[in-house]
Amino acid sequence: MLEISLTYSTAEGSREIAIERERTTFGRGDADCRLDDGGLSRIHATVYRDMDNVWIVDENSTNGSFVNGEPVRGSGTILKNGDQIKIGNHTKMVVKISDARAAAQPSAVQTSSVQSNSASVSAAQSHSSMTIPILVIMFAVFVIGVSALFIGVKFIGGDSEIVYKPNDDEVKTFEDEPEENENKPEKTPKPEKTAASNSSAGNTSLTNTPETLNSGTTVVLPTGKKYQAMSEDEKNRYIAVKSEKVARIIGNQKSEPILPEAVQEIKKYLNGYVGRLAKARSDNCTQGGWVKSDFLTVLERATKNSPFINRAFNTEGVEPQIGIYIAMIESEHCPCLESPSKAKGMFQFLASSAPDYGLNPDQRCEPEPSAKAAAKYIKSLMGRFGTAADSVPLSIASYNSGQGHLSNNMDKVFASVANQDRNFWTLVANQNKMTGGAAKQFSNENVKYVPKFFATAIIGENPQDFGVNLQPLSTYTK
Repeated sequence: MLEISLTYSTAEGSREIAIERERTTFGRGDADCRLDDGGLSRIHATVYRDMDNVWIVDENSTNGSFVNGEPVRGSGTILKNGDQIKIGNHTKMVVKISDARAAAQPSAVQTSSVQSNSASVSAAQSHSSMTIPILVIMFAVFVIGVSALFIGVKFIGGDSEIVYKPNDDEVKTFEDEPEENENKPEKTPKPEKTAASNSSAGNTSLTNTPETLNSGTTVVLPTGKKYQAMSEDEKNRYIAVKSEKVARIIGNQKSEPILPEAVQEIKKYLNGYVGRLAKARSDNCTQGGWVKSDFLTVLERATKNSPFINRAFNTEGVEPQIGIYIAMIESEHCPCLESPSKAKGMFQFLASSAPDYGLNPDQRCEPEPSAKAAAKYIKSLMGRFGTAADSVPLSIASYNSGQGHLSNNMDKVFASVANQDRNFWTLVANQNKMTGGAAKQFSNENVKYVPKFFATAIIGENPQDFGVNLQPLSTYTK
């Protein structure tokens, strides 16, 4: 069986990753091989192995994956010995494929050869006087022939060159090459993101740059207008574009089209938050009064909490934006809000369930321990409902309703409708098929929760589009 490995350089020196399993993931998040490269997606690429066959698949990453300068094919690219892989901003790996058996075979062959030669040495000696002259003549003919061929090639081919090709057990290193190939530009690499755009849904000023939605529709956003000054049609287009960007962030850079009905639900709550931006300044975190705070104050609260939320969620391999905007919906970033159901704190934990995620009930009003518990909780929900683009909103909805309620509603809906996508918006469209307390909870609270999440994320990740002079909330790390 072949030995397959990937070699890459670090500040501490060269490192080698053995490819022994059927599937090995690479990325900056919850991947098998976690690499320190800001240009990587959380799950950026996967190397598959089937016996002696090995290939790489790009996991719809933002910056793409390349083999020998060529983008990885949609169906994957077969890897060969000496191939060079580039992922992220600077991660470069060299493929090494060798046969462990081949290294062990020469000694056995040589032993057999020695034994055979020993048995026939006397016969060989009797012919040695004839063999040596013949060999000399053959060698001379060979040299003359090769020389003639070489001269002919140079004469006929002009500038043709003989290129050295490394042996199979030789591997080129990137230290011998410039950072980028100056003579051959890479073919259509995806643009690399800046530090700010790695963790935001895009905070650029509005331009007329065309945006292509996942449905295939090309949308042109209005030039220079803040959201408040847009027409209704312009607002719809803006929300469709920004919602898909949020969906890609929380869905590991993947997203399904945002349905027109979903755009209208998100718009309803987004307009409500935008209306609160113009309210007189009020910082009220008491139960019943917290939703009366002006929204600029709420955003400013979030800037103070985002650094430790970023750390807590990154530790669990979950996108920090999920934590920032769950806290926005649960408490508008009030540290010790207490609801009528006795849930308490920024992330609204019950005293009975807090210990399940490492949180002492008496610490629920302490934002940092609460954020760590919330990261563990949402990670467990994503383990149940999935990490795909359609599945993460279900996990977010379940944070509000509880796993049991959402599972009951999903069972009812998907058992009665055919050929429907398994996502939150299908539940919204078919909530009349839900029954019992779970149905009541969904129609009273859950149906609002995910649209509110998207609405607050659009504002929080694009504040200057709404006239708010702040950075995207996910970029506050200190």
